[in-house]
Amino acid sequence: MKKSPGRGMPADSQSISGVPAASGAVFTDPSGRRWRHVRWVATVVAVVAITTLGVFAGNALQPPHATAGSALPLTVEQLGGARLIGEGPFERILRVDRSGEPAGVDPFTGERVTLTDTEVMEAGDAHHVLQRYGSEQGAPRTIALTFDDGPDALVTPRLLDLLSREQVPATFFVLGNHAAAHPDIIQRMLREGHAVGVHSLTHPNLGDVPEWREHLELVDTERTLRAAGGHNASVWRAPYADPAYQDGEADMVAVLRAQRLGYTHVGYNFDTLDWLHAQDPNGTATDIPLPDLSSGAHVTVLAHDAGGPNRERTVEYVHLLIEHARANGYTFHTLLQLTGAPPAANAPVQATAWDGFALAITQVLFGWPEYLMRALFALAILLLVVAGGINTVLALVRHRRRRRQVWPGSDEMRVPTSVVLAAYNEEAVIARTLETILASVYPLREIIVVDDGSTDATASVVRQVQQSSHASVPIVLVQQENAGKAMALNRGLSRASGDVIVTLDADTIIAPDTITHLIRHFAIDASGRLGAVAGVVRVGNRDRNLLTRWQALEYLTQIGLDRSAQDALGAISIIPGACAAWRKSAILGAGGYSTMTLAEDCDLALTLHQQGWRVTQDDEAVALTEAPENVDDLLKQRVRWTYGTLQAMYKNRRILFRARYGALGWWVLPSYLLSILVPLVFLPFIAVMTVIALQNEPALLLEYFALFLLVHVGFAAVAVRLMREDWTHLLMVPVYRLVYEPLRAYLLYKSVHLALKGGREGWNKIDRTGALNALVDPVIVRHELATTTPR
Repeated sequence: MKKSPGRGMPADSQSISGVPAASGAVFTDPSGRRWRHVRWVATVVAVVAITTLGVFAGNALQPPHATAGSALPLTVEQLGGARLIGEGPFERILRVDRSGEPAGVDPFTGERVTLTDTEVMEAGDAHHVLQRYGSEQGAPRTIALTFDDGPDALVTPRLLDLLSREQVPATFFVLGNHAAAHPDIIQRMLREGHAVGVHSLTHPNLGDVPEWREHLELVDTERTLRAAGGHNASVWRAPYADPAYQDGEADMVAVLRAQRLGYTHVGYNFDTLDWLHAQDPNGTATDIPLPDLSSGAHVTVLAHDAGGPNRERTVEYVHLLIEHARANGYTFHTLLQLTGAPPAANAPVQATAWDGFALAITQVLFGWPEYLMRALFALAILLLVVAGGINTVLALVRHRRRRRQVWPGSDEMRVPTSVVLAAYNEEAVIARTLETILASVYPLREIIVVDDGSTDATASVVRQVQQSSHASVPIVLVQQENAGKAMALNRGLSRASGDVIVTLDADTIIAPDTITHLIRHFAIDASGRLGAVAGVVRVGNRDRNLLTRWQALEYLTQIGLDRSAQDALGAISIIPGACAAWRKSAILGAGGYSTMTLAEDCDLALTLHQQGWRVTQDDEAVALTEAPENVDDLLKQRVRWTYGTLQAMYKNRRILFRARYGALGWWVLPSYLLSILVPLVFLPFIAVMTVIALQNEPALLLEYFALFLLVHVGFAAVAVRLMREDWTHLLMVPVYRLVYEPLRAYLLYKSVHLALKGGREGWNKIDRTGALNALVDPVIVRHELATTTPR
C-alpha cells in the first residue's frame, strides 16, 4: 500500500479508536532550521578547510632552491634547436653568449659558464645548449650506481644490506609517494652514506605534463624527503629519461622547468635495462648486461629497485656488477662526490612546518589509501565471514530445533483471527489477494480492507469480491480519506474482532496454509507473551528480469540467514507487514502503528521488544509479493525502507547496548548501525580507490572480489537449502554485489540527506503490473510456493 502525496489530512492529525496519532515523524523539521544550520556549518567548515589548505599548500609548494621568477625566459620553439654538448652525468640548459669569449649563461641565475673548445665546436651556431658536465674526477676509473623508482618495502632494504656489506655508496632517485610510505628507508639511505635525489612524485612523463604538474611533482617530493630524512634533495632524474633526448624539445623543457626551480638534472651513460629483463619470469641476474669498463672512463649506471616484478633480480645483478667493477679496478662513488655536483644537494637541513605538511599530505594521499583500502577489504571480508558465519550457524541450529517442534493439529487451533489489508490504488491486484485469502484453510473471523483514499476503482473491486458467491469469509470494506498506511492499519485494527491480526500487503499472494502456519505459534504459546510471527516473503515475479532475480536472492539470504539467526537469538528486528501475524493486545499496548516512521513494521517490532513481547518467524508461512521491475520503482521502495528503518532505529535507540534487550541491543542493532556508518564514511574513498585499483592493480581487486564471491556463494547455498528454494538462485551471486553496493551507497546518502533536511517523505507510489494475477487459483499458488528442493 502506498501513500498518496499531498492528499487528504496529515496522518498525525487523526486519532483512530483506541490508537493515538503520533505528534510528528522522526527527523521531520518543518521550520527548516536544522537544514539551514547544516548548510551553514558545512559552508564554514569548507571555507576554513580550503583556506587552510591553500595557505599551507602555497607555502609547501614554494621551491626551496628557486632563484628566479615564475615566467620561463625561453620558449619551446627556441629550445627545439638546442644542441647536446659536453660529457658527464649532470645536465643544464645554457644560453650561448658569443659577444666575447664564447660562454654559456644560466638563463635564470645569469651565471657564466666557461665552455671548452670541444663544447664550443659541439654548440655550433645554436643559441641554446644542454650541457653535460661533472665527469672530471681526481681518481680514474670511477662508477656511480643509481637506482630509480624506490624505495620498495622489500627490495630496497635487501639492496641496502648488500651495499652495506660491500661498502659501496650509491645514489637513489626516489618517488615521493614511495618515500612518504617508507620514511624509515630514506633515513637509512642517508645514514649509511648514500645520496638521495628526486625522481618525481608519481612517475609521469614530465615532458608531457603542464608546468604546474612538474612543479608539484618535484617540489612536493623534495619537501617530503626533507621532512623524512632531514636533508636537501636538489638533484633529480626525470622519469623515462633518455640520454640522447630523442624526444627533443619536450624533455629539454622538463629540464629547463626544473632548473628554474633550482634542481639539477642527472643523466646516465649505461642503462642496465633490468626492468625489461625482469619481465621474463624464467630469467636470471646473469641476463642483465654488465658495462664495458675497458676504457677506464666514468660510468653512471641506471638500475631500478622498485616499480615492477622480479626486482630482487636487480639485487643479485648488483652483486655481480660490484665484483665486475672491482676486477677492472673501478671504485664506487655517489654522484654528489663528482666534480660539478651541486654543493648543497644533500646538505643537512632543519625541516620546516611546510616540509612536514608536504610529507603529511603525501602520506594521506598516497600512503594511507593503500593501507586503508587493504584494511577495509580485510574488515569487510572478516565481517562477512564472521557475521555471516555466526548467522549461518545460528540459522542451522534453529532449523534443527524447529524440525523437532511438535505442532498442534488444525482442530486444536482455535485462535480468533482477522486479516487486515491497507490499500491505496490497488485496483490491479487487490482481487487476486482477496481470492488467495478466501482460499485459506484456517477459519477467519473477517477480512478487513481499508481503502486509504484511493483514486482508482479499488473499492469497487473489493465490493465485487464481497458479493461473489464463494466469499465464505466476511469482507469488510472501510473507506477513509488518504492518511497513510499506518493510519489505515490502525483503522482496520479498530474494526477487527480477532485476538490475532494477520497483516498482508495488498499485492501479496498466500498459500492456503500460510495463515495456519502463522497462527500455530500463538496456539502453543503458553506464556501469552508471543507478540508477533513473521512470515517468509518471496519474490513472485522473480523471472521477469535481472532486477527481480537480484531481489529474489536478496530476500532469500536476508530472510533465510539473517532473520533466522535473529530468531534463534530472540532478536528479530523487522516483522514484515507483507506477511505477519500480531497479537492484537500487543499492538494496542504499543500504541498501534506509529506514523512517526515510514517503516511502521520495523518500528512496531522494536516497540514490542521494549515492552517485553516475544517475536518469532515461521519458515513455512510463505507469501509471494510483486517486486519492483524497474530501477525507478526499486529506488522509490528502497529509499522508503532505508529511511524508514533509520527513523525506527533512532526512535527506538534506547535499545542499543542495553543488557535487558540481549542480542537485539548488543548484536543485531549495532551490526546494522555499523553497516550504515562504515559505508557512509568510507564509500567515496572506496569508490575512488576501486577505480585506481582497476587501472593499476586489477588482479588484486579481482582477488578480493573472488573471495567475496566464494563466501557469498557458500552462505547463499545454505540459505537455499534451509528455505527449500530453487538452486538457480545461486546464478545471481556473481552480480549481486555489483548491484548491491551502488544501491546501498545511493540509499544511505539519500536517507541521510532526507534526515538532515527534515522534510516529510511520502510513501512514493509504485505501479503494480499485475504480474502475479495468473496465480489466483489455489492449486497454482500451492505449486508456485512448493519447494523445489527435498526436505
